[in-house]
Amino acid sequence: MKIKSLKISFNINEFKKLKKYTEEEYKKIGNVNNPALKAQIFFNSNGLHHLKYDNNRSERNKVVQKNKLMFFNDAINIIKKSSTIQEYRRSIYTSDETKKIKIIEFFAFWAIISFNKKTRIKVIIRRVGGENGKFHFWSVMPFWQLSKNKRITSSKNIENE
Repeated sequence: MKIKSLKISFNINEFKKLKKYTEEEYKKIGNVNNPALKAQIFFNSNGLHHLKYDNNRSERNKVVQKNKLMFFNDAINIIKKSSTIQEYRRSIYTSDETKKIKIIEFFAFWAIISFNKKTRIKVIIRRVGGENGKFHFWSVMPFWQLSKNKRITSSKNIENE
């Protein structure tokens, strides 16, 4: 069986413009209200950093960065409108230096932003410090599966779920 490769075009100058534009817009936001969490979501430097760098503080691949940056405006709208948390994760983090324990929570919201282009994205909000912590934007990422070189934005068996 021969597998077709998908060609992804990448223009470094367009990427740099997108990155600069997103950084400028990000810094203007401050915070937005989220109905599901009934709280303000802050857009601090942690979220902007996470769009460009992974958890090991290594720069993300430029194509990955581009995918996150180009859906950033959609992420803001999803945060403003989402009334249901679709995914939740909680972990405990212990600092090696101070031995302090922190509770970190992640809240995810999914949305199909284009039926024609079959585009679904996931927006993640993070809270550090349990109930005393503030919510802040953490990430946005496109999500779909490929089947016969076509995007699928949901489970193939959605009628059975």
